[in-house]
Amino acid sequence: MSNKLFIIGIDKYTNHKQLKSCVRDVLDFKNILLEKYYFNEENVYELLDEKATSINIQDALNGYSKATSTEDNLVIFFSGHGGMDIKSDRGFWIPAEGSREYTSWIPNETVITLINNIKCKHIFLICDSCFSNSLLISSGTKASIDYSKHSSRWALTSAFAEAKDSDEESNTLFTETILSYLENAQSDVRVSELIEEVKRVFLSNLFQQPQGYPLLSNGHKGGEFVFETKQEIDKRTIRGYKDFNKTLQIFKRNSQFTELSLYEDKTKKIGFQIFQEVDSVVKKLTYYLYLYEGINQTQTLKYLQDNFSQIFKEKNLLVFFPKEKNLINPESRKKNIYEKFKPINLFYIDDFIREQCTPKIIQEDKSKFLSISNFILPIFSKGIEHATIDNYLIDWYEKNNEPIFVVKGTGGIGKTTFSQYIADITQKKYANTSVLFIDSVLIKDHLLKSNQNGKFKIYNFYEALCAITDSISEKLSEDIFRINIDVGNILLIIDGLDEVISKIPNFNVKEFLNSIHDSSNSIGGGKVIITCRTFFWDSIDFAEEKLRIIELEPFNLEQTRSFFEKSFDSDEGKIKKAIKLANEFKYPRAENKNIYDPYVLDIIRSLIISEKETIEVDLSSFSSKILKSNIKNDYIIYRVCDRECRRVGQVNVDDQITFFTFLAVEKRGVIYSQNLREEIRQALGKQINLTNVEALKSHPFIKDNGNSLTFRYDFLGDLFRSIYVCSYFDFSSEINIISNFFMEIISENCWFGSSLNIEIVHRLEHWSDDDILLVSDFIEQINKTNDFQLQKKRKVIANIFNLSLAINHKFYGNDIYKNTELLCKMFMKSNNFIDNLSIANIGEDQNIRFDFSGLTVSKSTIDNYGNFWNCSFDEKSTFTSCHLINLTLRKKNSDVSNAKFIDCTYDANVESSLKKVELNDVNRIEQTKIFINDFFHLFFSNGRLGRQWEDKVIKPRYYGINKFNHEYKKTIRVLKRNGLLISKEEKEGTKLFFDENYKEDIITIRKSE
Repeated sequence: MSNKLFIIGIDKYTNHKQLKSCVRDVLDFKNILLEKYYFNEENVYELLDEKATSINIQDALNGYSKATSTEDNLVIFFSGHGGMDIKSDRGFWIPAEGSREYTSWIPNETVITLINNIKCKHIFLICDSCFSNSLLISSGTKASIDYSKHSSRWALTSAFAEAKDSDEESNTLFTETILSYLENAQSDVRVSELIEEVKRVFLSNLFQQPQGYPLLSNGHKGGEFVFETKQEIDKRTIRGYKDFNKTLQIFKRNSQFTELSLYEDKTKKIGFQIFQEVDSVVKKLTYYLYLYEGINQTQTLKYLQDNFSQIFKEKNLLVFFPKEKNLINPESRKKNIYEKFKPINLFYIDDFIREQCTPKIIQEDKSKFLSISNFILPIFSKGIEHATIDNYLIDWYEKNNEPIFVVKGTGGIGKTTFSQYIADITQKKYANTSVLFIDSVLIKDHLLKSNQNGKFKIYNFYEALCAITDSISEKLSEDIFRINIDVGNILLIIDGLDEVISKIPNFNVKEFLNSIHDSSNSIGGGKVIITCRTFFWDSIDFAEEKLRIIELEPFNLEQTRSFFEKSFDSDEGKIKKAIKLANEFKYPRAENKNIYDPYVLDIIRSLIISEKETIEVDLSSFSSKILKSNIKNDYIIYRVCDRECRRVGQVNVDDQITFFTFLAVEKRGVIYSQNLREEIRQALGKQINLTNVEALKSHPFIKDNGNSLTFRYDFLGDLFRSIYVCSYFDFSSEINIISNFFMEIISENCWFGSSLNIEIVHRLEHWSDDDILLVSDFIEQINKTNDFQLQKKRKVIANIFNLSLAINHKFYGNDIYKNTELLCKMFMKSNNFIDNLSIANIGEDQNIRFDFSGLTVSKSTIDNYGNFWNCSFDEKSTFTSCHLINLTLRKKNSDVSNAKFIDCTYDANVESSLKKVELNDVNRIEQTKIFINDFFHLFFSNGRLGRQWEDKVIKPRYYGINKFNHEYKKTIRVLKRNGLLISKEEKEGTKLFFDENYKEDIITIRKSE
């Protein structure tokens, strides 16, 4: 079923008097139906002026008999000249080319005949022309209770005789009445209700008497058409655009824009903003009108015509409006607005920003992001079906104020690949959207160098991308970047946020996510996709009400088979072998049916492709001194390496692991191909044959880049580094001397909560006093070495302690007494004396506290430790020759006092915190008394209480007496509100003085002091 609309409007006649408002009337009627009722642009047919010929009108009516069904509805609106033949008492429509003789006109009975042939359920004819009432039967028929159930043929006509035209700027009274009633209706409108309203308005009009009855048609069965209001229209919220002025300034940097009006009426759904620009050279005035989202266009236009008529008269109006989500036909919407407002030009705001305000942000490259042929849609933990995932993504993309979509999962689960899939969907459906793909692995070093103290905005990520890529021809300013995000011109993909979280100490995830919301809070069209490992995302403490989050799960058997079918072009022999190998590689104790990690299947694919058919797929039992069989990734790594032993006669598994650890630790994940044999010799302490050297280049864990070799999967670097670091925390490993490589890894990667920290904690299976003693010895070695500067040594020691705390929490929990016990075991030199302690980069949200009661802490560094002031102290707690920085007091009281710090150095942050502690020791009532007394003193001069200049006297002196941090504006406001203080504006400025009724009391208070 569909509602169809046929409009005929004729102002320009060949042989008759020209009319002024007919075309406007039918177009305004069309726009109201499209905007508020269930009518669509594709079901509208219009004949205007010279196109409204007799043949065209009759052909169109005849065409509806073939193009409609018994479930369709048709509304017809004719506005033009009508005629009457007195002798035959016949009425006519006069087409555009109609002569002065009625023989070239369209008789009403012809219109009725053509309508009789149309099979529609309901037909409603509106006729605004002279003598149009001759279309009607003499009286109405009894209407059905269920108005839409029975078919109907109704007509509303404007006049028995002459129908009045209007001027060029207005609708006829007849059409204006129809438009007003439809526009202001709060619910569905029946045809009979509309007719009664029109008749009521013209009740006292002696010159024109509209009528409405069922049409002279056999198709009328007692029903009537109902104009059904769009439910979504009522639910739309009015939304302005706070950056409209900024957008105009970016468009014309040297122009001056003046705001004429910012108006919003949510009840009537009116909302707009107007700026004017004066070109001082050509003396030309231009108006810029922004129409709010969710408005009633007709109501808004009428308000503007009544209150700002000048913007229409001077013919220099530009109109801007948002591209509302789920918009089916953007061009028809532009056409409708143009017909209403008649501007010299009009723009969707996103198109205007992209085309007129923004340099090219990406080189033209239409290639797909997802370039692999064996892509398989993953399983989603939310239970989203494969068949609906595209709709789920599009639904998110078209929702305002939902800027963030998170894809989480374990390492190697396919998060990057799935984000590339999303990028391709977006580019296909939204051709004007630019996709910026930001690989966190590539930008993290640049972010580290930018020194933001963990407080990064989304723009910092974009800046880092610009610094490492040549695909961006011109870097956008922060303002231009933000408004492009806001209107949806850029889709950002942040791939691997866990890389940033784990590599940048104190990376503030909340602030980063807030910056995304802040970049998308005006139009609300911003979209950012974030991929992140599940552990890191789940450890973030924040509300998720504005986030879409899905988690990827391992493949099931059906997906695994599909993956191998695509990989091996349906070669059944290879598919069976691959599945058998996958079943041996899967973790033995996996009980879930989704047990095949995509990265493992990719490894198996490469193995099958490169092996000979005669190679067995069965693998040996687990046997390694380095890897642990109870760790899933270790188990898989062992299987892969063992497979290489059997496939190409590669060196044993532990030798392979030793080489990969060397690659991760000493070579930072990169080895030049030409040096490979020598690097292997250095790693293993022995030569291996050339065959094994060459075979290592095709190892499933290695990516051959031509000149260099790197890990194929990013997470392998952290895994092998964790194996290396773990040996330093295991007393049984027999390592007793630290290496520079160990110090570098600890310094760069082991702050509290880092991915390496977490991986190491996961691997360690015991934590004894012997292990703690070993780590304490390493700290002593670091203190004695001269290979590193003091600042670097403190950072290494702090991160060793951070790692030790995390291990301690695994075995004993996060307990203030267990934390303190560990601290004492590692740093206590004699009874209650702590030396060379380093605590750094432990956030307040980690809730780690120590008990410093009875302890003397010497030559130590405490930097950016969020819970320092929440620790326990007593009268014996002392800090001597310590370095204290970035310690912010967030609560009102603390057990720490300035006296506890002897010969310490600290920054302004700590100094301010100590002052707060000191001031908080004073009773708040006494503080207020002291402050008020000092404030009164500001008004005394030569022993008298008088008037004082606010800016010259009171303000400058206020900050000298404000020891308790009372806000100036609030102080003045409170005193004024209570009637004590009075202000008076004079030519030289504002004078403040006290009410006469209180002067004596104030003087008494001062004297008592």
